[in-house]
Amino acid sequence: MAKNLTLEEEMAAAVAIIKVGLDRLQDAACRTADPAPHAAALRAIYNVRAEDDGILAAVSRVIGTISQSLTDIDDDRIDATTENLDEAESYVLSSAGERVNRALEILGELIPPCEECGQHRDDVEVMPDPFSTSLYPEATDHRQMPLCPPCAVKRFEDS
Repeated sequence: MAKNLTLEEEMAAAVAIIKVGLDRLQDAACRTADPAPHAAALRAIYNVRAEDDGILAAVSRVIGTISQSLTDIDDDRIDATTENLDEAESYVLSSAGERVNRALEILGELIPPCEECGQHRDDVEVMPDPFSTSLYPEATDHRQMPLCPPCAVKRFEDS
């Protein structure tokens, strides 16, 4: 941050930046009834495959770093403070993260698998068959099929 900011201004700026990012996640997820963007946003919040990645992991790290930094303060109340912060640090991932993960498991079942590779991916989209669309562009009755981008490209290139 700029050297001329007060601590209060620096904290306000950091919070504003975080809020903008969270608003973008919310907007991207909620502009459709499709479960895939919702799942993608939730995975950005908590990624079970990479627990050190995502928003909850970042919040957990900040709490843990602040707790560790507080141990440098010589006061009898610091132990109680760091104990509470250490619990909060662990609850962010264990409690909130696990609940988000359970929701993601359910959402994953709602996302159609790619017809070619069978994967349940957030970017699977139901589209006219790229193979037949490429061969017969004038036709209007192309079969609709759920495809991930790599498989859609492959079907198009195979035509």
